[in-house]
Amino acid sequence: MPFQSAFSQLFAQDTIIAWIVFCLVILVMAGAMGYSWYRGRNGKGPLKLAEANRIELGYVAVLAGMVVFLVISSFSANAKDYPDPPKPAVTVAVTGYQWCWRFHYEGTPVTATGQCQGLRDLPVLVVPAGEPVRLDVTSADVVHAVWMPQWKFKVYAYPGEVNSVTLTIPRTGRWIGRCAQLCGLYHYEMDFWLQAVPPAAFTSYLRTGRL
Repeated sequence: MPFQSAFSQLFAQDTIIAWIVFCLVILVMAGAMGYSWYRGRNGKGPLKLAEANRIELGYVAVLAGMVVFLVISSFSANAKDYPDPPKPAVTVAVTGYQWCWRFHYEGTPVTATGQCQGLRDLPVLVVPAGEPVRLDVTSADVVHAVWMPQWKFKVYAYPGEVNSVTLTIPRTGRWIGRCAQLCGLYHYEMDFWLQAVPPAAFTSYLRTGRL
């Protein structure tokens, strides 16, 4: 998602439109009151029905045009902020459990897990740098949350449900990942490594299960 959200721009645009409409309504009301006073002072009665209908139809047409514009703007902003995810290089089934993680690379025999408590043999989520990876996130017991603070990424892991997200890590490196949902006694130790490697090294990892 872009840092400058399209909906942020839309909100600013709609705020300006709202102020313009508010000012126009005040001006029209003041004008109508002044015009009514002027007609009464000059011995003229209210506008005829046909004249009033034309004004009301014009008002309705303007409102309809604004509604169409706002709806189209909203759908356009939604499409920019939430485009269809690219085709992933691989799909990883991410399972949280008390109190560690398991990563299975679908279509391959590779499954990575570890020991999150005590020995700190943390599991490693290996991904190809610069390529999209789909994560199918679930839980084997209670609610957990995959949190990668360096990449501003968080997704909940619910038992019996799968949350699917597509993630692209732009460069190689290694970063800590954590569980961001209080899930029991050893929640504070439920960490893992996110490791982004060159695509060639990742292809080798899918064959051998080793880096």
